[in-house]
Amino acid sequence: MELLWIAISIFAALLQVVRTAGQKQLNAHLSTTATTGIRSLFGMPFLVVYLLAVEWWSDAPLPDLGTAFWLYTLGASLTQVVATWLLLVLFTMRNFAVGTVLPKFDIVLTAILGLVIFGEAVTLTGWVGIAAAALGVGFLSAEKFGGIAVVEGPSGEATRGAGRLGALFSPAILTGFAAALGFTLSYLFLREASLALNEPFVRAAAWTVNAVVLLQVIGFGIWFVSSGAAEQPTVRAHWRPSLFVGITSAVGSIGWFTAMTLVNAAYVKAVGQIEAVFALAISAFYFRERVSRTEMVGMALIVASVLVFLL
Repeated sequence: MELLWIAISIFAALLQVVRTAGQKQLNAHLSTTATTGIRSLFGMPFLVVYLLAVEWWSDAPLPDLGTAFWLYTLGASLTQVVATWLLLVLFTMRNFAVGTVLPKFDIVLTAILGLVIFGEAVTLTGWVGIAAAALGVGFLSAEKFGGIAVVEGPSGEATRGAGRLGALFSPAILTGFAAALGFTLSYLFLREASLALNEPFVRAAAWTVNAVVLLQVIGFGIWFVSSGAAEQPTVRAHWRPSLFVGITSAVGSIGWFTAMTLVNAAYVKAVGQIEAVFALAISAFYFRERVSRTEMVGMALIVASVLVFLL
């Protein structure tokens, strides 16, 4: 199972890179709230088909979805929506470096909060892998953070804050940390929801991902009908990219949920940082953009963190 969760995590990370690119494209046409909900709305049918296939294959009585399962599922659903919304808000602040890097602090937060709140112990090898992944992200973002002392005003203009310390409390920085915290809590809640079912990992993950996304679809559906009427024609006009986001989100979510059902969520997120390597590889080979030495060091550290978990 050790090699399986790593392979699933890498696959999910690849899907996340592709899905995020699709969401950025959609966000140019839809509001942040609509873009946040599209991934759930268009992904739900594929998740249902997956669950039906798993149930057909398992040929077992329906699992007991107790109170603990639904409470953790509700927590995972809410925190994931809030974190995704905050991430999209970051991309509208004209500070893509901050929007890309700050949510990555969920690597360390997941390990710490998982230990403090749920007692998920991390081995020495695990801490080494997490540290290597976090350091790798740090190197990848080093050049982008060179100008972080410049705080952007509400209209997007660059204004000087009170030095680097003042920039740490800028809206972009605080929003980024809030997004990281939201993603961290969603990982921990969904793992606890899967474990609460006491079912084989594939079946537990299938029920959990469907329950989490179903709650999101209900919430988004209520908003879409009551307050999002103005966006309905735009969504219909952009159904193809919306469907693309839905499919990639559904498949990626199945991967994340399955991997986190197998092992500590912090381990999954550490290995999942390989998505940064995928993103840079696409930039280098597809867009022919130059990769700096610092970024190459960051990629090497992230790859090394994956190798640590393979040992």
